Amino acid sequence: MVDDTRERPYPRKIHTRPAWATHPGRAVDVFFFIVATLAAVMLAVDIFRASFSTRILHLVLLLPFWGVVAYLVLPRIHSLLTAIYVPDYFIGRARTSDGLLGDPINLALDGTAREIHRAMTKAGWILADDVTLRSSLGIIRSALLRKSYPQAPVSPLLVFGRKQCLAYQQEVDGNASQRHHVRFWRCPDGWYLPGGIRAQWVAAGTYDRAVGLSLFTLQITHKIDADIDVERDHIVSSLEGADPGIRHRVIEKFSTGYHSRNGGGDEVHTDGDLPVIDLTGCASATDYGDLPPAVVRAARGYPDIRDPAAGAAASADPDLPARYAPDSGVKRPSSVIAGVLLALVGVVADIIVDVQTLEQFIGEAGTGPGVALEVLRGISYLGLLYCAWRTWWGSGGARICLLGFALFNLLVDGAIIELAGDQFNGLGAATAVGANIVLLLALSGDAARVWSTRVSGREPLPRHHRGPEVG
Repeated sequence: MVDDTRERPYPRKIHTRPAWATHPGRAVDVFFFIVATLAAVMLAVDIFRASFSTRILHLVLLLPFWGVVAYLVLPRIHSLLTAIYVPDYFIGRARTSDGLLGDPINLALDGTAREIHRAMTKAGWILADDVTLRSSLGIIRSALLRKSYPQAPVSPLLVFGRKQCLAYQQEVDGNASQRHHVRFWRCPDGWYLPGGIRAQWVAAGTYDRAVGLSLFTLQITHKIDADIDVERDHIVSSLEGADPGIRHRVIEKFSTGYHSRNGGGDEVHTDGDLPVIDLTGCASATDYGDLPPAVVRAARGYPDIRDPAAGAAASADPDLPARYAPDSGVKRPSSVIAGVLLALVGVVADIIVDVQTLEQFIGEAGTGPGVALEVLRGISYLGLLYCAWRTWWGSGGARICLLGFALFNLLVDGAIIELAGDQFNGLGAATAVGANIVLLLALSGDAARVWSTRVSGREPLPRHHRGPEVG
């Protein structure tokens, strides 16, 4: 009889590294990310309270309150929460930049970026502009004045941790508020759809029916038609109608048919079928002329920015002409540009605050703790400006220091406003607080972190993008 009473050894742990351990630099970023979110919440609360303390500006202050809540507070809260509970792998849904589930993936394609561009253009689709300040103002103008903007940009959605490589649209009735549009994402090399089906691209096509407010963030956005299958079928039929060489097959019940909502809170209905479009048999051409920058970027594949959160890589299309060979340039994110500019604005505003409160906190004798505080403030201004300059040229360490200086100045501004009370309620203080909070939001985000990590530690900028050499 076998003796089962003997003590059995416990199985050994596969990993000895604690589950909570993380990279120290990432922990610092998470800290500033949370601090910036809390600061934005406090700013929104202060603006809301101020709207009730003034008689004339009661309604006027509600507009900046909405702006802070919709574009600073709610997106950050969604980013924190969705990082916990929304899967970060392919589930047949795109994600918004705030982490919310976006439009369903309802198309797949085989072909190169050049073939997609040629097929879509031939079928009457227009390549959307990149999202810039100019294009954003253009689509707002088009929506308000009901004027045509055929190349209007589309908001970024993420698949494989990347925003769309290409986006095309068909404007309806000369009004950018209503349009057919579709986004395309390059699939990483060696990646297959669930079920082992090969595809080089996945896409999400929807129809914009109007402009409204997002249900989840209150931001101004396009509202889509719920029946996304109609738009999916329209895209397929337009491509096949323009080129008889294009064929497709349907993966039936690729996903379970469902009713859900996208990142803007709009209802979406789908039967779960997934058409796979084959562009390899379309009419060939030796050259498609000068390719738009977006098509060139898509054809080059994903740059390897060496960050797990950025998604897997895809290699360059083999049919990309030699004149479009990849370069080593790394585009500076808009968040870094905004953060550096806000650092300059914050310093000027903080100096105004110091001048206004100098006599109150230092005194006529020029002694006291206020003197030490102003000395520290002066040092922080110099450090902040130096770190802003280094951050502009891609230093990851300088970005962290810049966040620290901004947090210090924000705390000092808050203390000055609290101590001065009703005696001090100037525009300089509001500007300083706002600039430092938005700086924290901008430079603690993933775009600034990933860019500065790549540039400073792993892949330097080309010489024409770098500042003076510093030993």
